[in-house]
Amino acid sequence: IGVNGSLKFEYKLQQVKIHNLEGDASDAIRAEEGEFIESQFSLDYNYDTRDSVFLPRRGHKFTASASGSGLGGDVKNWGLAAGLQKHWNGPYDSIFTLEGNVNVVDSFDGDDVPIFNRLFLGGANNLRGFDYREVGPKDETGEPLGGGTSAYLTAEVTVPIVEKVRGAVFYDVGYVNNDSFDFSSGDVNSNFGVGVRLFLPVGPIRLDFGIPVQADEFNDSNGKFNFNIGYQF
Repeated sequence: IGVNGSLKFEYKLQQVKIHNLEGDASDAIRAEEGEFIESQFSLDYNYDTRDSVFLPRRGHKFTASASGSGLGGDVKNWGLAAGLQKHWNGPYDSIFTLEGNVNVVDSFDGDDVPIFNRLFLGGANNLRGFDYREVGPKDETGEPLGGGTSAYLTAEVTVPIVEKVRGAVFYDVGYVNNDSFDFSSGDVNSNFGVGVRLFLPVGPIRLDFGIPVQADEFNDSNGKFNFNIGYQF
């Protein structure tokens, strides 16, 4: 759609099986046990003016998507998502990047959204000071349950150190709420951190160490190390 825009329609059919739960699993986790057939349609729009995929210095990327499950399957829910990335090139080839993302999931029939379609934050691609998918509602044992609304914002500055190596400083903040379209920020989690960006023959490598600033009662304040192939943005 235009020079910078694209539209993608996708259909996915999958079987999900939740079984062999631990003996001390909570009632909330046990309620998710079973086999599910999901028949899902999704529509994604992408508008990208960035000057590079791996290391953008200028431009922005906007994404929006809608999905729905239920035609011929056991899962009957839908979701909406929107995200924006913006990049600025500064003095000495510094790069300042902002990224924000909002997601909502809900059910067509009033039942709970299954845990494999709920929303989570934490890990190398959003809140880097927390374990993968550990940010959000949890049961009484601290096991993540996911939520119906998520939002996060990331700010990052990278600067060149030597050829093919850049240093990074970042701040991430976000939340996951249990209900759909609940954008209240009562349980915010945030972190700051430092990282290294490497250009190697195998591809770009991202190394980050994040330290929580705000954390809920189930997330500790210890630092987290993240390793990823490919740039976050």
